[in-house]
Amino acid sequence: MGFRFKLVLILIVISSFFVACYLSYSYLINTNKSFQFRSVETITAQSLKISKNIRILFAGDVMLNRGVENKILKNNKNFSYPFINIYNYLHSFDYVVVNLEGPVSSRGKKVGSKYSFRMNPKVIESFKKVNINVLNLANNHIFDYGKEALEDTITLLKENNLYYYGVGDANLAYEPLVLEKEGVKVGILGFSDFLKHLKPENNKTGIAVIDEKIFEYIKKAKEKVDILIVTFHWGEEYKTIHNKRQEEIAKKSILAGADLIIGHHPHVIQDIKVFQDKFIFYSLGNFVFDQNFSKETMIGGLVEVEINPISKKINNIYFRKSFLNSDFQIEKISQPFLVYNLNGNPLLLKIADEPKKWEQGLMFVRKPVDFDGMIFIFPDKQIRYFWNKNTFVDLDIYWLDDDKIVGKDFLPSIEKTKEIYTITSSVPVNKVIEVIK
Repeated sequence: MGFRFKLVLILIVISSFFVACYLSYSYLINTNKSFQFRSVETITAQSLKISKNIRILFAGDVMLNRGVENKILKNNKNFSYPFINIYNYLHSFDYVVVNLEGPVSSRGKKVGSKYSFRMNPKVIESFKKVNINVLNLANNHIFDYGKEALEDTITLLKENNLYYYGVGDANLAYEPLVLEKEGVKVGILGFSDFLKHLKPENNKTGIAVIDEKIFEYIKKAKEKVDILIVTFHWGEEYKTIHNKRQEEIAKKSILAGADLIIGHHPHVIQDIKVFQDKFIFYSLGNFVFDQNFSKETMIGGLVEVEINPISKKINNIYFRKSFLNSDFQIEKISQPFLVYNLNGNPLLLKIADEPKKWEQGLMFVRKPVDFDGMIFIFPDKQIRYFWNKNTFVDLDIYWLDDDKIVGKDFLPSIEKTKEIYTITSSVPVNKVIEVIK
């Protein structure tokens, strides 16, 4: 057998091998595409799924009637208009929860005060479009146009696959809305401190109201879920500090099993507190409302809740502010602040988790500010050095091993020391908190 013939034969065998491999691969792809996806894309997706936090956003009062509706119609826009600037932000959450300040219906007779609201049914389509998918109905305006309008609201929400809570018959109104995702059950209960004459009775639809029984409802609800969040429509309008009644209810609710308390009704942001290591946001103010008579009523609070699907616990909570413009459109939102429990004191902290932010710190910051300080998060534990170069505020420095405080120092402003002053942690740490004095 000649050399050329052997070479040709070898080339034929090699070519046949590659053709066979290609045909086998093509057959596999065309007859069982799921195998390819499972071996590459699905496995990757499953890995991401395990580590992905469940994200829930809580915002305050939403009312798209009266002045808000007039602005929308004047600008020839649809009811998504108030939210369009934060469309992508809203869609970054699994659930967006708001207080719906009034019914959505074209029916009913006004039975409320002169401050009564009834929103166009097209509002529901816009909620769905911008990912507002969970609505509290336990408030003082949901019955402004009677039973017909309330029933229309519930029907529209169901037809559009949106969630609601806080109304129903004697059983349903006090049952938690259970949002189940990634194997985690998150329960939400809502109660109103108003319209107590409309509390549900037997099969009669009513509003879940605050009374002596709610703590038992909270306790039973907690037994059914991993995390229980309770929202309250309560407090005094336009007061920026919570009252004693709110505090008493909040504390008893946490003792009964609530993991987080969210409030609304005052139309302004109220203070944040901690009880039993659980956060209380007494009021988130207005998300979208036509109360442009003050700066405070045009600013809303946003609470971002991150839940770890492995531990089935709240991982982190962040707080932002939203700002309405003259068209009652959310024009912008602030940067996120980590809500941190430091020895029972809730702090709003800027986050420094990369070299550029570590270097900048709180340099050039001057009071007043709308946050409490900064948390530095490092990838490893080392002895850390902090100085007061270009720092114009006094700082309490907390050295942390994970979330355990292992030391505390005071860092005066450069204006006091005149020269750069440096402090050092006594042990290796991976977190540092600067609190503005």
